[in-house]
Amino acid sequence: SLCGVLLLIVVAPLLLPVFFVAMIGALAWSIVFDRIKAHYETKLTRDMLPPKPEEHTLVTRDGITLRYLTGTVLGEASQDQPRKIVLFCNPLGAKSFRSWGAVVAACSDVWGPGMKLICWDYRGYFESDDPKRLRSICVRNHAEDAAEVLRAAVGGERAADLLVGHSMGVQVALEFALLYPEKVEAMVLLNGTYGHALQTGLQPLVKIPYVGDLICTAIRWLLARGHESALEMVRRVMEPFSSFIFSVLTCLFGSKEMMKIYGEKDYMLRQWDAYLGGICSNSKTMKAFLRGFQDLDAHTTAHLMHQLGHPTLLIAGLWDIFTPAYNMAVMRRVMPNTRLIIDMFSSHFTCVEHPERVMGEVAHFLKEEASKLKRTSTFQFEKMQ
Repeated sequence: SLCGVLLLIVVAPLLLPVFFVAMIGALAWSIVFDRIKAHYETKLTRDMLPPKPEEHTLVTRDGITLRYLTGTVLGEASQDQPRKIVLFCNPLGAKSFRSWGAVVAACSDVWGPGMKLICWDYRGYFESDDPKRLRSICVRNHAEDAAEVLRAAVGGERAADLLVGHSMGVQVALEFALLYPEKVEAMVLLNGTYGHALQTGLQPLVKIPYVGDLICTAIRWLLARGHESALEMVRRVMEPFSSFIFSVLTCLFGSKEMMKIYGEKDYMLRQWDAYLGGICSNSKTMKAFLRGFQDLDAHTTAHLMHQLGHPTLLIAGLWDIFTPAYNMAVMRRVMPNTRLIIDMFSSHFTCVEHPERVMGEVAHFLKEEASKLKRTSTFQFEKMQ
């Protein structure tokens, strides 16, 4: 509304000094305390990273054909060693395992050969079918699709040893864990929220009245006017700036080990291009991308996530303006057996921007935290004596 716009114009300048003071304070705190206790893991080999995936398809309960991908890391496991299963819930607009290198490397380091990776294209995205009715593209259906993909990939009622989600994938992972708690042993969730995503988007410190409504209105206008192709124009305009930004990020925070393994000094930029290029690959995906934001804003697990006792690692970026870190602080408060990391050197793409931190924290979580909790009921876990 007009009142909301006027209020935002008046209030925003008053909040800027508060924002900068808070950021400086957060940086100082991070440097003194958080940096000291960070866990880093830098010993990598190429075969510890995501392999070239195998493509499969399945037909869901409501007749939608989904594409899903699988891959095995470090070769096959020995017969006396149970195969570990990792199910990835991708961010909105991403596909395959390309951006998950840091998480896969950490899992490979802890679990060794034979680990099976699984991900899929959400219904309505990329190589998966468009449903006849838009209403069937929702977070709950994505979570139910995940259960079918897991069953098709590993058979029977086998659970995922680790459920991983980033951005949109956090909401899908939380919904999956609530619907199928027995199919999840542990979770790693990065740069996401528990629901109503647009209500905190572009609001890095606190929620500001009407901002979420304005974003929703802008998305509705883009879709109603057929302007979804504007995303491609934005990508082209931002391309020179993103090249410079990621060059700086790679110099400051990039992993030398990953540079050697990928054979690319600009591996961060390559991963970013693969992500954003996927979004802008065709009109279907661009429309689905915008509608995906609407669905993420309509969905929430706020009233139910207290049930999730699964061992969980939360990783947020201090500079994340899309899903600000305070969302994960709420999750940490509500969900038992959860640890929160706020990384001072990343924004919304911590897995790409600061992979060494992610590798170390995930490896430490699997070795020292998740392995010391045992399931006592469908949702509950307790420390082993």
